[in-house]
Amino acid sequence: MRVLVTGAAGFAGCHLVRSLLADGHEVWGTLQAGHTPPAGLLEARWVAMELTSPDSIAAAMGEARPDRVFHLAAQASVADSFADPLATWEVNATGTLRLVHALPQGARMLFISSAEVYGHVPDAEQPISEDRPLRPTNPYAASKAAAEMAVAEACGRGVGAVIARSFSHTGPGQDCRFALAAFARQLAAIRAGNAPPVLRVGNLAARRDYLDVRDVVSAYRLLIERGEPGRAYNVGTGTAHSMEELVEILVELSGTGARLEVDPALFRAVDLPLLCGDPSALRALGWAPERSLRQTLADLLAHEEQAPARRPEAA
Repeated sequence: MRVLVTGAAGFAGCHLVRSLLADGHEVWGTLQAGHTPPAGLLEARWVAMELTSPDSIAAAMGEARPDRVFHLAAQASVADSFADPLATWEVNATGTLRLVHALPQGARMLFISSAEVYGHVPDAEQPISEDRPLRPTNPYAASKAAAEMAVAEACGRGVGAVIARSFSHTGPGQDCRFALAAFARQLAAIRAGNAPPVLRVGNLAARRDYLDVRDVVSAYRLLIERGEPGRAYNVGTGTAHSMEELVEILVELSGTGARLEVDPALFRAVDLPLLCGDPSALRALGWAPERSLRQTLADLLAHEEQAPARRPEAA
């Protein structure tokens, strides 16, 4: 099968490409102009594509001629969305609209949205089900909610697209703009003797529903084949953990005994206290996670320890 993965060089994208290649699919990944394919993924075919350009999208679709499209490309940082909301909207919302209108006839698409679209939900009303009204509280979440509307409208015209509302996920290879990966990198530097035993942290009271990125990939692959077009599916576990709990596990796994130091610069402008999703609809399709959260954190830490060139001199 010919498969196109937008954002294939990103965190989840790389894991998805590896999974698809392992099963013998012809995989095309998109890259922004001037970027090079990730090391170890040269077996995939790569094509330049800019979500801000209809001509670029049309050219990429014409070259790849995909049967399936996994749309992961996005401006994915909440912090960056506050810094430049217009650029975030242009890529995430308008870019998705351009892409869905360029899908080849008969191709199926999975659009990767975010649990952030739900906004603030009272604790008593969580885990959150997919029929919850969307009330985004930051520019990133708003752009994803708008993109969902574009996908839903296209499905009304017969496009075969499914929406995945991903809750938090982590694992080896995650960008250190994201909290757990940043903590793992600091701990790797401490363990290597390159930094004092102090771990700088932000808001540890927030509770999140975390999955291993490899289990997320298995959910994506199931949804594009068996998900109902036009429907959104939560990709989560139904259980939330505080960031404090996750940091404690990372420190324990590192064996560093690092002392925590709160850094106000690491706090988000808007940080939802709890996000936990009801995955019943996804589980009904036959999906279940395979990895424990502890194993995921161990793999994340091991990845950072094995990449000394990427570790900071002081964390």
